[in-house]
Amino acid sequence: LEVDLAHPAGADPAATHRSVLDETMRMQALVDDLLVLARRDAGVPPPGLVEVIDLDEVVADQVRRLRAEARLDVDATGVGAAQVVGDRGRLGRALGNVVDNAARHARSRVAVSLAERDGDAVVTVTDDGPGIPAGRHDEVFERFTRVDGARSAQSGGTGLGLAIARDIVADHGGTIAFDPGHFPGARLEIRLPLADPASVAS
Repeated sequence: LEVDLAHPAGADPAATHRSVLDETMRMQALVDDLLVLARRDAGVPPPGLVEVIDLDEVVADQVRRLRAEARLDVDATGVGAAQVVGDRGRLGRALGNVVDNAARHARSRVAVSLAERDGDAVVTVTDDGPGIPAGRHDEVFERFTRVDGARSAQSGGTGLGLAIARDIVADHGGTIAFDPGHFPGARLEIRLPLADPASVAS
């Protein structure tokens, strides 16, 4: 903006508008993430988990969004049906953070799957990017953590998305972790307890 004002003859208003909008959206995302974490740190309890959710629909929403926004091949052929009890909006945010993280670091492809396994709904998100250095798979869930230059702020992340996803998954009684044996690329697995058939029937 300062350059455009100082040199109006050489300004490109359309390019400036795009740049300012991109920066504003990144700032909005950062503020939203900080507010989520501030509420948690202040001890504000999360919403009650009372709704039976078709998790495959939540996953499908994120797949459609990623396909519309990204330049990647998004493979969702492994998405099956599964129901969990929880907050649909918060689970959507967690899954959105995870797929956005994968998309930022993927070279050309992201794969998303969902299956029932051992009493859990298991979501996996895999990218074909540079992966995570050995022994540092837990660090990426800490706030503001970036493990190397390839997975950095240059790709648009704030370093908060996976920390928020971890908190949301934990609130739902689940776990989230990267597969340390997957290379090249990175594979993240979310496990959530399946809804009790009795609660689904009621």
